[in-house]
Amino acid sequence: MLLYDYLACRSPKADVVFIVDGSGSIGSSDFGRVKSFIKSVVDSFDISNKTVRVGFIQFSTSAAVEFNLTRYSTKQAVKNAITDIQYSGGGKYPLSRSRV
Repeated sequence: MLLYDYLACRSPKADVVFIVDGSGSIGSSDFGRVKSFIKSVVDSFDISNKTVRVGFIQFSTSAAVEFNLTRYSTKQAVKNAITDIQYSGGGKYPLSRSRV
């Protein structure tokens, strides 16, 4: 396959999940900035169930699936869902360290 043939193809199928820190150390202002950044990234995708699917997980003390890959099938629906996500502001989940 020649490079120009590849570039001429429609967007490849992809599943993209954003995993975002919602702990208290981030702060609501920075959390909002992260959401704005993610929405700008989503703008570059061809969102549909046949091309690119998007999911969003927020973590702090625990992880919460804000929406899964099959929930929204349009770019605007994904961006609206991201706008509606509330900052959890919980604590960070401590990483356990095991010795091998």
